[in-house]
Amino acid sequence: MPRLSLKTDSSFYRKIAMGAIGVRAVCADLAIYGHDLVELERGSSESKIWKDVKRKRVRIPDLVCRKCGIRIECRAKNKPELSMSHTVTDAERFWDYGMVDTDWVAFPICQPVKKEEWSSGQIKGLASYWNERNWILWHKVGKINYFTVKAFRSVPSDTSNTKGVTEGSETSITWGATFSTMHGEVEHISSEKGIKVVSNSGRRPHTWKIKPNQMCQVVPGQTIEECQILASGMPVLNDQELTCSGSLSEGLIQRLLNSREKTQRFTGIKLAKVNGFGEYCEKIREIVEDQEEDIYVRLEGASYLALICEAPTKTQFAPFFSDANPQDKLEAVITLGETKTEESTEILGDILNDSSQPGFMRSASAWSLGKIGTERAQRLLVNAFTDMNKDLREDALENIISLGATSLNVLLDGLRQNDEDIAAGCAEAIRQCNSIPISMLENLASDLERNGPDEVSSRWIVWLLGQIPVEPLVPSIARLQDTKPELHYAMSVLWSFVNSWISKHWEMGPWLKEYVKDE
Repeated sequence: MPRLSLKTDSSFYRKIAMGAIGVRAVCADLAIYGHDLVELERGSSESKIWKDVKRKRVRIPDLVCRKCGIRIECRAKNKPELSMSHTVTDAERFWDYGMVDTDWVAFPICQPVKKEEWSSGQIKGLASYWNERNWILWHKVGKINYFTVKAFRSVPSDTSNTKGVTEGSETSITWGATFSTMHGEVEHISSEKGIKVVSNSGRRPHTWKIKPNQMCQVVPGQTIEECQILASGMPVLNDQELTCSGSLSEGLIQRLLNSREKTQRFTGIKLAKVNGFGEYCEKIREIVEDQEEDIYVRLEGASYLALICEAPTKTQFAPFFSDANPQDKLEAVITLGETKTEESTEILGDILNDSSQPGFMRSASAWSLGKIGTERAQRLLVNAFTDMNKDLREDALENIISLGATSLNVLLDGLRQNDEDIAAGCAEAIRQCNSIPISMLENLASDLERNGPDEVSSRWIVWLLGQIPVEPLVPSIARLQDTKPELHYAMSVLWSFVNSWISKHWEMGPWLKEYVKDE
């Protein structure tokens, strides 16, 4: 049994979410230093998991800068510490597996600043029911500290402890460091008195002793942030070292492609692809055709050949779909979502619409179409609202919602279709959009004045507008009182519900679900 399978769903998902938030925080932070970061580890900034099939992955740093080629591993923490998961009995789970000396390790501190938790349990007859909801708003706290992998390898860890069984029973190793608890300025430093920091907020100055085996990482007069490392056993990267060089070193990609380390070869292909470099077609074709090459590397190569070298996408990916290993098939679908050719969209659409395909394949196709995000991909997702499989409909809905306002035109078309399932899905996707133009909502209100109340689109437009009780809509809705009083009444009821205290806790009673069509 894989170690991760021992983690509870809630604990595992929370860690995945915190890690993804940490990756996004590092991307934003290093952009200040001129870096243009892209995912190196597919899905490192996302929280999507497929429980039916464990994804095949290469242990590789999370991010790479397409401009300078530096790779960054993100280790998000909920408190200031330098710790990493490590398994001494499995080489592929060493803390530094797949990394090289020049890679960076980032430690963003991510903490929940707002939680909304609600649970409900009921018993009716011999049936019991339990439902739990948990919303967390994450916040990056203070300074993100960066180190080279070489720096960590040069200093033994100070402590280690084994996590509980719900955390996978892995070992966590820790390196000692002294963190600032305030924003301020370093006033003075001495080996006897330590590091004195004067707060910017009027708090009393604080002095930290420099511990044995730690060296000072700041200088007098330096402005520091909360969570910034003041002293540690290895050097912290400074602002100058963090600044992007703006260009790849000469011959870097070729050296990466020739490396004996598979994560280096993978990085070389990724950099060639994201930069649109076409001069590596022959070399990467050799890598893809090498049956002894790691499949993760071969898939990235197939994506490069299809996107950059204009090789037929179907031809490149066909060998991976004929593979009997479900992990390989899943990764092939996910890689198609990064390839973003017209042909990859159609292949994903074929998988999505094929009811004979395993559920994880269709789910991954919906996810990948959401990553492609073109109008064609959006329409394929909308059409999936009519599928007989409830889980697939929900996957399609989730992924078109992830596209936000870019999908509004396609969703509006679907909302106006005379199809109950498509109109319903489009109404819900629009409702969850973070930015809906008031003019669009007013146009929908005008549709109600023109359409008959029994039309499918009218029902779902009423439902949608009834979920959005905003002041600018009041005049448009008021006009319905004379022209379509039944629709005006329905809207009034919905607005009353949305503004009431019960709306936050509403859900369909579990014993009522038997009356609702649910394949």
